[in-house]
Amino acid sequence: MRKTIGLIVRTLRRRRGWRQQDLGDRAKTTRQMVSRIERDELDKVQLATLRRVVEAVEAHLRISVDWQGEQMDRLIDASHARLQNAVAQLLESCGWLVRVEVSFNHYGDRGRYDIVAFHPATGWLLVVEIKVGIGDVQDLLGRLDVKVRLAPGVASGLGWVATRAIPMLVIAEETSSRRVTRHHSALFRRFVLRGRAVAPWLRRPIGEPSGILLFLELADVALVSTDHRKSA
Repeated sequence: MRKTIGLIVRTLRRRRGWRQQDLGDRAKTTRQMVSRIERDELDKVQLATLRRVVEAVEAHLRISVDWQGEQMDRLIDASHARLQNAVAQLLESCGWLVRVEVSFNHYGDRGRYDIVAFHPATGWLLVVEIKVGIGDVQDLLGRLDVKVRLAPGVASGLGWVATRAIPMLVIAEETSSRRVTRHHSALFRRFVLRGRAVAPWLRRPIGEPSGILLFLELADVALVSTDHRKSA
């Protein structure tokens, strides 16, 4: 049997002994809306309502889009690589030592850094996370926090003595991603250095920002490092 959203919600609701009205009350919606979701009639259900219903049964809503099989993965990977390459070149042009795709495995915490960059004069380390789009905000920031916590040890393995690790989030410029950061402004509050102020700080890092947030146009990333080499 295919595990649809409706089937999952209905199964978890019944597991708790709730009526549809009980679930509706907890999710701040109507019994009729819960019934519609459980029948998988989702075309007229607002995403926010669907998310509240799913979370009310202590589940997590994930939305995926399929397009021409593996072609979608390759397209996203290519966009990610373009952003990663542009940021790496920008950092190098500003005097940072750069390593990309650095793996880590520390007592169950494992993963890979998109970019780590070290500034020899200050001893500061940038932990750079590249995102073509924003999905689960809490998961994204939680994983980034783990990477920042482990970064000094990773830097040591690269021969760098880091005195401070600073998270840097680079996101492909999109209206939807901007909207997500505005909607979750409290979660992104630590990223105090943003926009046009980022490049001058990279060239001359004075002051210790708690985080850096930079949006880049995918169409323009090839020009980023060239522009900053000229202005350096």
